[in-house]
Amino acid sequence: MYHSFYNLKEQPFRLTPDPAFMCMTANHQEALAGLVYSVCTRPGLTVLTGEAGTGKTTLLYALLDLLEKRRFITTICTNPVLSREELFDFLTAKFATGCTSPLKSRQLAALQETLLRNRMEGRPSVLIVDEAQRLSMDLLEEIRLLLNMETPREKLLQIIISGQPELMDMLQRPELRQFKQRVSCQCKLSPLSTDDVREYIHHRLAQAGLPQQSLFSDAVIQRVHEYSEGIPRLVNSICDASLQTGFALHSPEVTIAIVDEVAKDLDLRRLVPRGLEPLEPMEPVMVAPPPPVIRQTNGHAADFTDGLSNGNGYHPTRSIDTRVPPTEKRVPLESYASRKKTLSFFAQLMDRWK
Repeated sequence: MYHSFYNLKEQPFRLTPDPAFMCMTANHQEALAGLVYSVCTRPGLTVLTGEAGTGKTTLLYALLDLLEKRRFITTICTNPVLSREELFDFLTAKFATGCTSPLKSRQLAALQETLLRNRMEGRPSVLIVDEAQRLSMDLLEEIRLLLNMETPREKLLQIIISGQPELMDMLQRPELRQFKQRVSCQCKLSPLSTDDVREYIHHRLAQAGLPQQSLFSDAVIQRVHEYSEGIPRLVNSICDASLQTGFALHSPEVTIAIVDEVAKDLDLRRLVPRGLEPLEPMEPVMVAPPPPVIRQTNGHAADFTDGLSNGNGYHPTRSIDTRVPPTEKRVPLESYASRKKTLSFFAQLMDRWK
């Protein structure tokens, strides 16, 4: 709707997990490097955690894109609310085992044979389970037992489970101690900082055809961060709705007033950074005037209080605000182009490890 008005080729802030729009912040680089290392070294089980909306699914699709281009056999389960029977039906179908038997024993044998054949052909198998905090205890046990499919040298199936922080709380349970011992690599995504949000918005607009963005000023980006708390999904929702509102108002740029209105519609509360809270009104501090300076001049007493008031800028009834406004220290960032932001870096990394 607003594409032509803002000279955009496509929608920059859609909520689908498109790897082409993934902004590789330092945190995302570290997490993706951990995932790439785990699938290339095949230690077994990897866990990816992060708050809802931090970009876990987008990162997983970026990983899938890297793996499929290198002939890995991959499958992703995005709805893990399954029974044991449904899980094995899913695995036999996705890994193309050709097994039609409903017996678990036959399905396991066919799956192991398929995984072994894939490995001999130089095509490692990877299973990714998203929304893993929804896994039942039964399915967690089945996933653990799948890791027993191995050769004397390596695992036949590399498994990555991804979920919200409560997933790690689940793994602290005593009955899951064996499962937790299988975790060989743990990656974590955190909310974006203000500078990350600025880079994120610029990157998405550039991908949508606006390399020199002038739609979001630094002050507006700061306000977007305060409402979104650095959650990329909320950043997308706020920015997309702000562009729609700006288009309706024929505004050439997004303003703070537009963001405030959008946040109100989305029922978002503003999180003001510590140290930048609005100052409470204070009663004026009345400073008592100094005693008048009296000296004799030609036998007459001269009062120099007015002289102090007029000449030195002092006024006995002037109120003084003793509050010191906070100062914001900003750490300069490296330029986006000078850092390893693209997936080509990880592609080269995979080629070396493979």
